[in-house]
Amino acid sequence: MYLKYLFADISTAFSNVYSGWILWNLFLAFVPLLLSFLLFRRSALSRRKIWVSLGLVSVVGIVGVQPRIPRIMNAQMALMNALASGEQAAQLKVVWWIVLGLISIAMSIFLFKRKKSARTMLWWLGLLCFIAFLPNAAYVLTDIIHIIRGAGAWGIRIWVIALIFVPMHTAAMIAGFEAYVLSILNLDFYIKRNGDERFILPTELLIHALSAIGIYLGRFTRVNSWDLATDPTSIMTLTLNTLTTKRPLAVVFVTFIILTVLYWIMKQITLGIKLRIHYSRRGVDALDL
Repeated sequence: MYLKYLFADISTAFSNVYSGWILWNLFLAFVPLLLSFLLFRRSALSRRKIWVSLGLVSVVGIVGVQPRIPRIMNAQMALMNALASGEQAAQLKVVWWIVLGLISIAMSIFLFKRKKSARTMLWWLGLLCFIAFLPNAAYVLTDIIHIIRGAGAWGIRIWVIALIFVPMHTAAMIAGFEAYVLSILNLDFYIKRNGDERFILPTELLIHALSAIGIYLGRFTRVNSWDLATDPTSIMTLTLNTLTTKRPLAVVFVTFIILTVLYWIMKQITLGIKLRIHYSRRGVDALDL
């Protein structure tokens, strides 16, 4: 009987708090990580590894998007109604989406089939996608708000929060932010390989600043990365308003500082683990160093 109530509490908590956000946000975090390998460290991935990685990321995305299907269907029905009534804006939106789809197909073929990262027009488009989606990897740090709101709204038992949701959310946030760190490290590798090592630090700081803006827009104005392509005018307006208003600018600045500090810490940990693995493969015990 106790186990019955135990599983009932956990099931209710998952239904009310989880709602698929963890897998969906991790999917959005893994997209720039995969792009970073394809753009900056293409030689590090064999074709088999690429397809395995693509498959895993796709599975995470498919499972994560399921709770959002009703909202997506409502948006599509609204678009279909607009098309049926002959609205020109809806027609132009569909045409633009088709163009974006064709560009995405061409870019994916280029990125997946090329053995080396050549800076062509499609490569630059891939870089823009990488920059647009990268804030999603750091965005998971703000998702702790889900557990806070859920616990207060649904009266979830303390032990469920402490033993299940806190570890689960912590693991998700670490995984997402590690994707952010690895993505930037791949970019650093590319910059260094091209002999521009002096640009690594300015590039990292610029990325942190852009990510801080992206996190603010995503958390407070509820925009998505793909809105840069589907509704660029609104994104530009929101960005200008953010950068010219005191309170949003202060939030962006604090977020930038947090990202910079956490990135530096996680970068040292990541490189330290990589170095330890390197020494281990050579038969060197890290305790002897």
